[in-house]
Amino acid sequence: MKSRRPARIADIAREAGVGTATVDRVLNDRDGVSAAMERRVRLAMENVIARKPKHVRDRPPPRRLHFEVLLPKDNEAGTSFFARSSQEIGQANQVAVTCSFVEKMNPAALADQLGCIRARGASGIAFIALDHPAVSDAVARILADGIPVVCISSGLDGSLNVPVVGMDNRAAGRAAGFLMGQIIRRPGRVAVLWGGELYRSHELREIGFRGVLRAEFPELGVLDLVSGGDDSDGNYRQVDQMLRDCSDIVGIYSVGAGNQGVVDAVKEHGRSQDLIVFGHNLTTTTRRYLMDGSMRAVIHQDLKRTAQLTILGLLAQDAGEPLKESRVPVELIMRENMQGHELS
Repeated sequence: MKSRRPARIADIAREAGVGTATVDRVLNDRDGVSAAMERRVRLAMENVIARKPKHVRDRPPPRRLHFEVLLPKDNEAGTSFFARSSQEIGQANQVAVTCSFVEKMNPAALADQLGCIRARGASGIAFIALDHPAVSDAVARILADGIPVVCISSGLDGSLNVPVVGMDNRAAGRAAGFLMGQIIRRPGRVAVLWGGELYRSHELREIGFRGVLRAEFPELGVLDLVSGGDDSDGNYRQVDQMLRDCSDIVGIYSVGAGNQGVVDAVKEHGRSQDLIVFGHNLTTTTRRYLMDGSMRAVIHQDLKRTAQLTILGLLAQDAGEPLKESRVPVELIMRENMQGHELS
């Protein structure tokens, strides 16, 4: 019968006077070893174990941690990049990381998936939160089980006390507003696109952006907030309609995903050179837009650093310690300074 008692293969091989390959075959019940040799190896193993101090012999094997990262199902390059980064960082920290995907902007689906992950007994869970009672209830059940939880970029009801790893979203919106006001320098109106009220991160970015324009650039009016569903098709329809209805739009700030739809609509209306467009995150797509001038700036969050802090945050909670760091710097990237920044 295969033994699971702790002993190093090299020590057993030295004790038995055989090679490590022979020990490996015996311990894993592989063919090619005689009965006499198997008895010799197993006796050597027992001798090695017996010589260890009792506290070493009785020590349980280390617990293998398994974290699950739940992300929205979309075609955004940043989502795939974050998933890969999380798994790489988990591997570097001896943690198994599984990434799964759930229908975007669907609180019921997100809550169901969180429930499934809880039932699987994950050691820790990280996800992009939707601010909805069903999601909060699912997270409360996870916390009641003592499972560490980290929100990525966008958080939940503060009463749950779930840490959020990412940039200061209100500061990000303020930075975008200040830079846009400095660039435009003429009267007009500005449009803000968000993914809807389910992302607290989007709400905070919009609040920061609007606050700076109101205080510092009163000549720039802000149109009523519109939702493109956080995807390119929805953003395209919204921007196309806005440009048909309003001739004095001088800037667009897209606080979430779907930059391609914004740029496509602006180009079709022949406004790509005079209408200032800001978005989020440096990707191969937004890099191209910065180079051709159809976007003037992106507010960037280092997703690799975000993934690292997410995994480290779960590890800290598992060890009963507070998160040492959760903030990622707000980066303003333009054509002139994007070299050296890693794409998401």
